[in-house]
Amino acid sequence: MVFILLTIFQILSLNEAFDFTCPPQAHWRIRAKSMCKPPSNYTCLFDVNHQINVYRDKCSRPRILGPGYKYVFQPNLNRAACNVTRYQPFIFETIGYSDCTFQKSLCNSLGQKTYVNSNTRSDTTCICNTDIGYTLITSSAHQCYCNPSTEDCSCYLGINPYNETTGLRG
Repeated sequence: MVFILLTIFQILSLNEAFDFTCPPQAHWRIRAKSMCKPPSNYTCLFDVNHQINVYRDKCSRPRILGPGYKYVFQPNLNRAACNVTRYQPFIFETIGYSDCTFQKSLCNSLGQKTYVNSNTRSDTTCICNTDIGYTLITSSAHQCYCNPSTEDCSCYLGINPYNETTGLRG
């Protein structure tokens, strides 16, 4: 009897030690087929109730949400805004996704700084720090800022024809 209780205790301990994460996109279909009929009912999302990195999967009908949001378990399926480091520019589906699709750009390359940190539907925009002489390498679609998810936002330290650094202030 003691042996059975110890075995059950060990199994429960091992189960708690394993941090479950949702399958990557390439493995999503395999997990869905093994768990749900039909596989499109497979849902794997962050579980807000546990307050740590805990994901849960179950079979429920597919759901969609508008841009800027994702679904979480709380304990049922609820709408949540994307994390501040991510964004969702199109409709969020529970089929194949557990988090907002894109990670926001950092604007931390040489000479860059953040122009607008934006919202949960779009990426951060960057500018070159003209106060210390940096300029965009390529011309941007916008005059003042650059969108790193659609264009090259690299900056360079400009030199004028008189061999002086442009825009440098002392």
